[in-house]
Amino acid sequence: MTQLSRGQVATLEMADLDAESRESLRAMGLRPECALRMCKRGEPCIVSVCTGGEGAAAGGCRIALAKRLADHLHVRPC
Repeated sequence: MTQLSRGQVATLEMADLDAESRESLRAMGLRPECALRMCKRGEPCIVSVCTGGEGAAAGGCRIALAKRLADHLHVRPC
């Protein structure tokens, strides 16, 4: 995920993390197949979890992630 450009939208494919970390991400809305928009690269990495419907790329809930965590999130650019 950390290779996305600012403003780029992608779909979360998988999180290469332990079960506890994956569950924490799910609780924040980062689930497989959810749409994300990169708001800020770096430390922390800030993403917007898209809410769906018209204007989904415009955003939803914003989440700050440590770069070392974001490095383990695999996405497919939209």
